[in-house]
Amino acid sequence: AHKAMQLIRVWAKNGNVNVVHYLRILGAELAVLNGKKGKAKESFNAAISASSRNGFLQDRALAHELTSAYFKAQGDEFWRNYHIECSRTSYQEWGCSEKVEQLYVRCKDVKE
Repeated sequence: AHKAMQLIRVWAKNGNVNVVHYLRILGAELAVLNGKKGKAKESFNAAISASSRNGFLQDRALAHELTSAYFKAQGDEFWRNYHIECSRTSYQEWGCSEKVEQLYVRCKDVKE
C-alpha cells in the first residue's frame, strides 16, 4: 500500500488531479488500520470532496461506502446510515443499479 501511495503521490504532485481522491481513500484506509480515527475521518471526507469536485461519481460512491463501513465499525449508526445513503445515490447517478441493489441487500437495516 505504501508503494502505491508513493506512486500516486508523485502523479498528484505532477498535476494529475485524476488521482487525488485515490490517494485520500488509501490514506483513510491506512489510518483505519493504524487506529488513527481523526486522520481516517479527515481522509475519507477529503476523498469524497476530491472525487465529487473532479466528477468521479463511481469513486465518490466508493468513498461513501468505505466511510459507511468505517462508521459502522465505530458504532456510529447516524454517520454510517448517512454515508451508505450517499453511496447508494452516487452509484444510482453513475447508473450502477446492481451495486445499489447489493447495498440494499447488505444494509437491510438502513432505511431510506
